[in-house]
Amino acid sequence: MKTYEQFLGQKIQAYDFIGMLEKQGYSVSIPIDIEAILKDFLEIKYEVKPDFKNMKVTGSISVQDGAPYIWVNPMKNTSKERKRFTLAHELGHFMLHMAPTNDLNNFDPITDTVISFNRDDNWDYTEMEANNFAAQLLMPSSSIKENTKKIINSDPNITKESLVEQLAYLFQVSETAMKFRLTKLGIKGLIV
Repeated sequence: MKTYEQFLGQKIQAYDFIGMLEKQGYSVSIPIDIEAILKDFLEIKYEVKPDFKNMKVTGSISVQDGAPYIWVNPMKNTSKERKRFTLAHELGHFMLHMAPTNDLNNFDPITDTVISFNRDDNWDYTEMEANNFAAQLLMPSSSIKENTKKIINSDPNITKESLVEQLAYLFQVSETAMKFRLTKLGIKGLIV
């Protein structure tokens, strides 16, 4: 049995998933190793390779040979941070939209042409759920708060921009993703 199969029939939020990882002895440290989680823990196949027929697609999750399969377009995910977010976003689709159906054979692929942090750009509810999952997984609130305190304590005069930059670097996410996450966590006063 593949590890991902234990999640079939359930809708798992990112915080619960992190707890499950920790309970099963999987090291959850910053930056979250999304590739190892997919490959080594969940045993979900993924590829990052060009597909010239789908150049406008950012990523997708589908079923191949009866198992979940994630594809990431390197042409739309040119930075390491963007690729990590897209992988986590597609994992969000698995945990929130694919696994709960408990029927991989009748699951329609989810193809993402735009994975945006801005709700104005992306009103699709399933996409917003997958974005939230990715943000919560890659930037757990407790780790954000802990690291924010450490950085501010080490440099009380730090600028907002520098704080965001340092946090983004620590968590290996884009500065844009970090700004949205800080805002979502109510640490909005730290950023402009």
